[in-house]
Amino acid sequence: AVVSTQSGHYGPGSKMVKAKRKKKRTHVQEDEEGPHTFVVNKGKLGKTGLHLMLDIRKFLEPLTARNLKARKYNKLKDYIHVSSQYGVSHLLLLSKSLLGYINLRVCKVPRGPTLSFRVSSYTLLKDVVSLIKRAKTMQSSHESAPLLIMNGFDDSLPHHKLITTTFQNMLPAINVKTIKLNTLKRCLLFNYSEDSDTIEIRHYSIAATPVGVNRAVKKLMKKVPDLSRYADISEFLTNGYFSESDGEEVPENQVVLPQHIAGRGNLKSNRSAIKLTELGPRLTLKLVKIQEGVGEGEVLYHSYVKKTAEEKKKLRKKIEKHKELKEKRKKEQQKNVERKKQAEKTIKKRKRRDQDKDEYSTDDDVEHYKNEVGEMPDAELLLRSKRTDRSKNFKDNKKPSSPRKKVKFSEPDNSKTKITHTKSHNVKGIAIRRKKS
Repeated sequence: AVVSTQSGHYGPGSKMVKAKRKKKRTHVQEDEEGPHTFVVNKGKLGKTGLHLMLDIRKFLEPLTARNLKARKYNKLKDYIHVSSQYGVSHLLLLSKSLLGYINLRVCKVPRGPTLSFRVSSYTLLKDVVSLIKRAKTMQSSHESAPLLIMNGFDDSLPHHKLITTTFQNMLPAINVKTIKLNTLKRCLLFNYSEDSDTIEIRHYSIAATPVGVNRAVKKLMKKVPDLSRYADISEFLTNGYFSESDGEEVPENQVVLPQHIAGRGNLKSNRSAIKLTELGPRLTLKLVKIQEGVGEGEVLYHSYVKKTAEEKKKLRKKIEKHKELKEKRKKEQQKNVERKKQAEKTIKKRKRRDQDKDEYSTDDDVEHYKNEVGEMPDAELLLRSKRTDRSKNFKDNKKPSSPRKKVKFSEPDNSKTKITHTKSHNVKGIAIRRKKS
């Protein structure tokens, strides 16, 4: 008899054989191609402002940093420096003015331009979901980038054209011939209102339902219902879940599917109705100005201030002078830094020399010579040796009450000279003198 289990097979005289695991998980690629964004706050936004920042990150997923945290000491230069390492193409900065308005700046890093908007009104994601009866908040819909829809913009106006190109470059481009329809699960709508001169942003989920199928058939497609009350299936289809409004779809929303889409009845070459369900948040933006650089540079467009050609020329000259002064300061700073580094190097070299001199002593040489040779060294040999500041240090540390000390080396009577080490106050170091016997 052979007993089979999930872990392996057992039998008489047989060894345990492990069953191979089948890979069931499907991993999403972390480094997707396309533009990436940073959405951060600059200064204090308040509780609702921080929730709005998180909601903006939500509809820009997956090509944004979801868990990015901004510190108080972080500056705009820090984000620009880091953006090249992570492939970030756009930076969205949220800040709060003194009057209480929330401002949104969309920067194309690293060279600009910068679009400055005022958030006229907004509705958070949780508030939009609470108003909808059948809200769809599937996490799988955020695994692919949303579809961008631009409506009402006039490309003949230069600032409108710049707005459209900036928002289009924030999301990956779509190839109509090769795209898979199953990846298009969300859409972002940017609608320009000419009356109020504002941009309305809406976030929707996309779903497709087959056309010409009533509610009863849809229920049968999902699961088999309880048919005990009906004598025949036709009675269920005609009287059970049917109403005149079921199955009626607006012709404008109906399309012929070129591909198979996830969902029952959404087959290729069949007609289906496209339904949009709002996910949130809602934003209403008012364009204030457009700058040439990242948070600085020449003002290309301003909605409140209008200037003549002469005033623009003066501003350009002023900006150029400011750039020249900035470059000069940078060069001077670099020279000062190099000079300080060289000064530090010379100080370190002097310290090393002083340490080497402190380690060297003539008394040690005399004792070593006496132990090795057995005789005292010649006075001329000692005079050629290096003098150190050891005697000076000894003089500083010496107590004033202690008498002078003399160090004498005994020699045989036949020698003509005697070497004595005496302490001299006039001469630095150990003075070696020759005395005749």
